[in-house]
Order: sequence, then structure tokens, then C-alpha cells
Amino acid sequence: MQAKEKFAENLINAIENNKIKLPTQPEVAVRLRECVDDPNLTSDKLAKVISHDPALAAKFIQIANSPLNRGEVTVSSLPSVISRLGLKYVANIAVGMAMEQIFQATNENIDKLMYEVWSSSTHVAAYANVLAKKYTKVPSDIASLAALMHQIGVLPILSYAQDRDEIAQDVDFLKLLIKEHHAKIGEAVLVSWKFPIEIAKIPKQLQFGVDNPNEKSDLIYVVQAALLKTKEDNKLFLDYDVPNDVLKQLNLEDALNTEQFKNELQHSMKFYCQL
Repeated sequence: MQAKEKFAENLINAIENNKIKLPTQPEVAVRLRECVDDPNLTSDKLAKVISHDPALAAKFIQIANSPLNRGEVTVSSLPSVISRLGLKYVANIAVGMAMEQIFQATNENIDKLMYEVWSSSTHVAAYANVLAKKYTKVPSDIASLAALMHQIGVLPILSYAQDRDEIAQDVDFLKLLIKEHHAKIGEAVLVSWKFPIEIAKIPKQLQFGVDNPNEKSDLIYVVQAALLKTKEDNKLFLDYDVPNDVLKQLNLEDALNTEQFKNELQHSMKFYCQL
């Protein structure tokens, strides 16, 4: 049996028997998830957690003063930023952005692929943020977090390959395995991390569609629309089969060509894609 066939067989067995190693959340993400679930959360408490990541803190100050969220006065402190943007919004977005640190590997080829996955996910999140915030009733923090996490199932597959140089160098082979298996793993990861079920379902819904009409929601449409626009920008890592009428479902066919949308998207891209 060739090395690639053996690797694929071992990977599939590990997935089917729930023996593939799932990634561990960064400690800061765990603390942020606790903040999301804390009914007594305050701006000061959340600011203290976020302040451990100065780059992320600076980005929140930037987004709070952008045209997407700008108030009458400029805000420069984290508590003020959180008051403007909202506790849950900041906490959820911070959870997603804190995940960047786990998209790293010791193998150079795998590390490059992980960077591509994360870069693609942030691009999708930038679109999802604007689409949800301005054009739907979906909370933009939930849409952005779902977009950031939709490819999380790629991580265990790439991690499984990083100590196997022959496999790590074959990008096309890895992408084939990822395309087939990442969605199931992604759901398992998000469930194990206790993410909201509507977000945990997104990887499989994107990959296999939504068979049950009762499970269809604007959230899946927003992420699909964001994927469609990301594909137009040639920034996708995985090419999903997105329904052609997804923009029509959200009544977005005309809105995306306006100067207002382009301006809002520019600021969203600065936040998500330039950390």
C-alpha cells in the first residue's frame, strides 16, 4: 500500500472511531467563552481579558471608531469601546480572533496551509460581519464567529499530516482529504468547545446542505453569501457549492454594489484581515 493510501486509511479510521486529536482552545479563548456565558459580565471584566492581547485590543478601538460603528465622539479605552459595540459582540468576536494562534504548525508546508485557511476564514468573516450587521437580523458577532470557525475541522487533518513529510508536501492530496472530511470534524470540534449549536452545525451545512427546512436560517445564508463574495475575490481555501440564489434569499442583489457597502466592507476587512 502506498504511503498516501495508508495515510488516508489511517485518517479515516481515526475519524470514524473518534480517535483523531481535536485542537485545544487557546487559554484566552476559554476565558472569553466564559465571559460570553457570564450573566454578570461587565465592560471592565471583559476589557481585562482582551487587554492580554494588545493587537486585538487596538483593532477593537479601530473598529469602534470606523463608519460601521462610529458615534459622536472618538473612543480610546477598551471599556468605552465595549460599551459602544456591546458586551456579547466584543466577546464573541474576540473568541474567534483569539483562535488565530492555533493555526500554526512546526512543518513549514503545513504551517503555510494553516495560514491560508485562517486568511480565507478572516476574509469570509469580514463579509459576514457587514452582511449581517447592515442587511439582515442575524447578530453580526454570531455571523462573524461562524465564518471564522467554518473551517476549524481542517486543523486536525493538517496536524495529523505535519509529521509525515511526504504527505505534507502533497497539497492537492491534502485538500482532497480536507474537502471530504473536514466538516464532520469541524462539528465535533465546535461541539467539544461548547460553541452554540447554530455555529457548530455550520461546517456540515456548508458542505452537505440543509435537508431539514426547519433548520434553514439566515445565518447559513449569510455565511454562504460571504463565501460567494470571497470566491469572487479569489480568497477561498476550499471551494464550496454555494446556491446561486443565496443573495436573492437575503435581498442583497442590489445592496452589494453600493458605495456604502464597499466603504463598510473596507473597514471590516481592515479589522479581520490585518491582525
